[in-house]
Amino acid sequence: MDDLRHDNSIVNGVTFMKAFLHWEAQRMNYGYLDFHGAPNTERGQKTSATFVWEGDDLVLDNRNVRRYKYVLRSGNTMTIPHFSIHHVMAEKMGWFEKNESGQWVLGRNLNMEFIHGTVPDNSKIELRNAKNDPAYYQVTTDGGGTTWIWLSFSVNWRFTNLNVAFRSVVGDPARTLHVYSDVAGSSIVGNRVTDLLRKIQYKREGRGTLYFEPLHIQYLPLRNETIEIIQTQVAEANGDLVKFGEGHTIVTLHFKKT
Repeated sequence: MDDLRHDNSIVNGVTFMKAFLHWEAQRMNYGYLDFHGAPNTERGQKTSATFVWEGDDLVLDNRNVRRYKYVLRSGNTMTIPHFSIHHVMAEKMGWFEKNESGQWVLGRNLNMEFIHGTVPDNSKIELRNAKNDPAYYQVTTDGGGTTWIWLSFSVNWRFTNLNVAFRSVVGDPARTLHVYSDVAGSSIVGNRVTDLLRKIQYKREGRGTLYFEPLHIQYLPLRNETIEIIQTQVAEANGDLVKFGEGHTIVTLHFKKT
């Protein structure tokens, strides 16, 4: 989750999901290089999970999907296609939440939709709960103790409010960065004395170079007349240092003779 905050290609919830789908497509294509096709597949049937955009809503479209058993190189079998969500992501994005009994239930940002408006026959619902009753989603825990929520392919799933949910995970796309340096004299900010040079309003806008130049230049008195080394830091509003991506980060200081 923390990596998302520092990936400038991800601007909001929509671009986040597009980045995920791009990554998932690459992973699937690589994993299926030795795959020779699904058995007994009829014309027009899909053999992988299909996502479609409807405005800013992302829909897992499960119409006409052919599911089958696939034998892995390890000898184990796996039913594909399938789709599961890590419980932390599901909760933070508002797709699932825990009720008072501690059970996972649908959240406010994930809607289940019957295909063609028809309730599926119980025999067509592939997921089963502990009582072996049909279930539209299933919660499992792997060997490492991680909880996964599996979605049934007998219905469609609509992921809504992606931008709002994304801000609750990553934070507002606009934030204030603080530039500190020991070149100037200290000043009082709030209830503490710091070496703050400037506050910068940063707005997440995608990949590229962010250039900031203050409209009104403010000159501060130097701490020493002779300077050998200047230390500079850029921090978040909470004091954590900013994690910059690849490339150069340049801070230019302007000195004026008096």
